[in-house]
Amino acid sequence: MPSSFFRFKQFTIHQHRCGMKVTTDACVFGAYVAHFIRTHALMPANIVDVGTGTGLLSLMLAQQLIPPYQIMALETDEAAWEQARENFALSPWSDHLQAVHADARSWISVKPVDLIISNPPFFHRQLSSVNEKRALAFHDHQLRLEELLCFADQHLADTGWLAVLLPTQRKKELYHVAFLHGLFLIDECRMYARMGMQNPHVVAQIYSKQKTHFNSTALTYQDHQGNYTSLFRQWLSPYYLYL
Repeated sequence: MPSSFFRFKQFTIHQHRCGMKVTTDACVFGAYVAHFIRTHALMPANIVDVGTGTGLLSLMLAQQLIPPYQIMALETDEAAWEQARENFALSPWSDHLQAVHADARSWISVKPVDLIISNPPFFHRQLSSVNEKRALAFHDHQLRLEELLCFADQHLADTGWLAVLLPTQRKKELYHVAFLHGLFLIDECRMYARMGMQNPHVVAQIYSKQKTHFNSTALTYQDHQGNYTSLFRQWLSPYYLYL
């Protein structure tokens, strides 16, 4: 049974009221986006986290960003929204974080968005699980990829980026839908749980309205002995307690 909280070096995620708990994939995704921001010397000031859940991704970005910036974390589930709001309030960056109980399909930003980050529901047209909250967190009954891309098309600044985590089998779908909305794939991280896996189980992708050079990275979590790889340690060491 997952713990009711997950402690990082600079913040703690309380998650007992959220259907989707902290996962390694989500942590790697947040670290990957933070790494992308650092290596490209980006300064996003207006950020939206679509479907924030516990607020994990927003907090990981807040730890790395330099003010001024503001992160709006959208969440439709009331219990998860309250949990994210509390996690934000307990963090060192509460002035830069706002949990919003809203649906991305109807919420409108008052100014262009520099970065949209989303860990959307993973499964498509599959049976719901027994746990309703977990089913809602995992299934895209509320916000489909098409709707997420419409949101990005509407809100992204001309120099903005969209970062999405999704299963490998859906990356082609995302690529084609993004292209229809004028977004180009510029960076990708293929994630392997363990060394020796032939195919990544999830992939993180970053899209932009500007067509630039495409970069692809592979990240393996553990080697054959079950130890974290050097790249995993490099990306996650700012967050994980024992790295």
